[in-house]
Amino acid sequence: MTPLALKRVVNFTLLVLTMSLVASPADAPAAVVTANGFQVKLNGQPFVAKGMNYSPVPIGTAPGFVPYGDYFIPYYANVWKPDVDKMRAANINVIKLYAGNPDLNAGAPGTSGNWKAFLDYCYNGGNKPIYVVMFSYTQGNVIAQGGTGLNDYIRQYTELVQSTVKHPAVFGYMVGNEIFGGVTQNPQFWTNFGKLIDAAQGAGLSQGQNPFLTTAVNDEFTPQTSWPAIKLGQQSGKLRNLDSWCINIYRGPEFGGNGNSAFAQYLALMNSLGIKKPLIFGEWGTPHTTRPIGVYGQTSTQPIRNLDEVPESQMGAGQPYFKAQPVAKFLTTQWDTIKNNLKGGSSQVCAGGFIFDWCDEFWKGNNNNIQIGGPDGSFNGDAFAGGYWDEAGFGITSAVNQSTYGQGKPNISRSSFKGYDGVKAFYGAASDSAGELYLTDTQIAAVQSDIRKEIHMDRKELKGLRAIDVPREASIRRYLQVRLQVLHARLRYPIDEVLMEIDENMTDDGDTFLSKGEKRNTLQDLHARLAELQTGG
Repeated sequence: MTPLALKRVVNFTLLVLTMSLVASPADAPAAVVTANGFQVKLNGQPFVAKGMNYSPVPIGTAPGFVPYGDYFIPYYANVWKPDVDKMRAANINVIKLYAGNPDLNAGAPGTSGNWKAFLDYCYNGGNKPIYVVMFSYTQGNVIAQGGTGLNDYIRQYTELVQSTVKHPAVFGYMVGNEIFGGVTQNPQFWTNFGKLIDAAQGAGLSQGQNPFLTTAVNDEFTPQTSWPAIKLGQQSGKLRNLDSWCINIYRGPEFGGNGNSAFAQYLALMNSLGIKKPLIFGEWGTPHTTRPIGVYGQTSTQPIRNLDEVPESQMGAGQPYFKAQPVAKFLTTQWDTIKNNLKGGSSQVCAGGFIFDWCDEFWKGNNNNIQIGGPDGSFNGDAFAGGYWDEAGFGITSAVNQSTYGQGKPNISRSSFKGYDGVKAFYGAASDSAGELYLTDTQIAAVQSDIRKEIHMDRKELKGLRAIDVPREASIRRYLQVRLQVLHARLRYPIDEVLMEIDENMTDDGDTFLSKGEKRNTLQDLHARLAELQTGG
């Protein structure tokens, strides 16, 4: 055998071996997703949604036209393959869809129908899988009316769940997105919505699986009524098979912050109802759009400007973009805020969420062909990175023209905005499942115990300096005094990553010396972070 022939045999053998080690979707078991108190588990292990909303409606059309938003079929593989590749590279572990056409695409139970190729690609043989929350369109008033419309929804969700529930990429099902306006106070709506939820669950059970079911509400919280849909829905007694609640929330980088924290409000509501269901942020994020200088700060839908093009030196107090900040910074603060709740022990309620949105969608600005702001052109200050709620500009990647979509055409190519790099970085800092981000009260207490030990050791060393002469005593004394301040701050906020980083910066080089300049800089960083934490940051 020649060396070249031998090399080919070896390569073929390695390929066969590799393929045998990667489970095919047909061989892999269905994903088992469960709610465990306020936490979510995937296949028995803690799971946090490093999520992304995925609605790849291109320039030039809207979901009201064929294929009605359901681009997740083989004909559009040139769209979803490069998108999924790019999502996987950004360390996204679950996506949520906004469309699905069960009557056309579901196929027979257990087959995954026309969605199978898409789901297979997301699962990727179990190698960095991206899980999928499936969806079929519903309207609240149709559910409330009952009759034929409700029966159609029940049939469609039955088809959807029976078709896909056994696929290993399927995480669960979104049953209704922002459908509760105008029907929340209607008892018949909750009776009928409960029937739809029960039908979806029954469809899964008919295939031997218990599907994970959720629904998304607008953030309509008030101190008097909390979230009316969540409160009245749970009080109806009809939603025993609903596993979690999603809230589509746009309250700025800290989700309300101190005194208006969505996490604290949700915990209080759940406690008042005597239940525990995980909170998942169904939508969170910011547009990457703003307005040109001279228009910024005023009510206006156009012209728009990409915030990525604005130098950071022009952002902040006293600058032309006085309330703005870079998109990646805004998103990172939001994710850090979610992580702080995940690490909150007995105050933890959130199990992650889905960034809105993967790509820009021009139609959401009420113009299918041109990206414009609004539809509400009001200036929202620091609620968004660029100050405006521009529905067409939430993407972390660009929209492309519908002429590039479809079979026989090359893979589409989207431009990445700076928000994409931010997402890739902060999602990538956690494991694939991100389950390690949950911390129990016991784990937090253990961290505090370790901090107390370090405080005791540093106090003892500081006291010992009085009894002996050592070189550079003043510098060592400065170091220990500042370190004790940092440790006491960490004892108060034991899970705060910024304080941990300040502490690590003092200790990572092994030196126990601190110059006057280093002391000043460290204390500035410490006091700045404490000020942020005390105001909800």
